[in-house]
Amino acid sequence: MATTRHTCGGPVFGRLIAGCPRCDELRSGAEPVQFSDRTDDKPKTTKHTHQVVFGRRVTGCPRCAELDAGAAPVRWTYPSRREQDERRTAEISAHFAPGSPHSRGACGPVCTFGDW
Repeated sequence: MATTRHTCGGPVFGRLIAGCPRCDELRSGAEPVQFSDRTDDKPKTTKHTHQVVFGRRVTGCPRCAELDAGAAPVRWTYPSRREQDERRTAEISAHFAPGSPHSRGACGPVCTFGDW
């Protein structure tokens, strides 16, 4: 989706400059550009109606009701530190396992596995 570009030196968040074509569009009701890596194929969730306290559900909140009914919680795009540690531990175990490249000597005279 192409939008008109600002001629006022770039967006000044919250201020609309008279004479700038993009600022004029925004003033007349155009939607602002959304900066995010979310794609349309990802499901969108209902917003909480209260300040979120992780693990605590509030009666009357539509998102909490969805979660109570079994909806999947939102996941971050990048793996958590725990997930990274688990993946790394699995790589190390696979490298040093019996029958692996390390046990066969395929690493060379000095194993440099993990030295990134």
